[in-house]
Amino acid sequence: MPRIPYPDLDEAHERIRKIWEGLPIKLNVFRILLHAERNVEPLLRLGGTILARQDLAGNLRELAILRVAHLSKAPYEWVQHVPIALQTGCTQAQVDALERGDVSAACFDGKERAVLTFTDEVVKDVRPSDQALQALEQHLSSREVVELTIAIGFYMLMARVMEVTGIEVEPAQGDRLVRNMS
Repeated sequence: MPRIPYPDLDEAHERIRKIWEGLPIKLNVFRILLHAERNVEPLLRLGGTILARQDLAGNLRELAILRVAHLSKAPYEWVQHVPIALQTGCTQAQVDALERGDVSAACFDGKERAVLTFTDEVVKDVRPSDQALQALEQHLSSREVVELTIAIGFYMLMARVMEVTGIEVEPAQGDRLVRNMS
């Protein structure tokens, strides 16, 4: 049972019911977002853009998202994104290392470590150190750095929505969602 009840779709505005009915996969996180009637569509569009239209490589994005989920203690986000991470080229060893909180594990190359260090600093300190930014810029373009920052911030927001509302963790379907976007 969530901490905040899901909206009653029978009593929801027709526009909200249409949004729900139009979703290819009905996840609890989308359902709880329906409470924010004016925000749900822009949030869904932004999330879809992050998952399907950034120049940032999907595996780097997913490493950052899993790190955000771990640091935010957000199991829903973790469960939904592990299959996406594996689908985008992350290895099981990398997922296991992130689950342990081991961002210095040998399974990460220099680019991946730079992404994870940058992610840690953005989550914990907001402004990453000059060293973390410079290390990241050795591997990513300015566009990719900004896209990574947007992905980190978006999934921090989503982790907080999930944890504040206490939505139930459901079986992983995030990878199906991403496949439907392609």
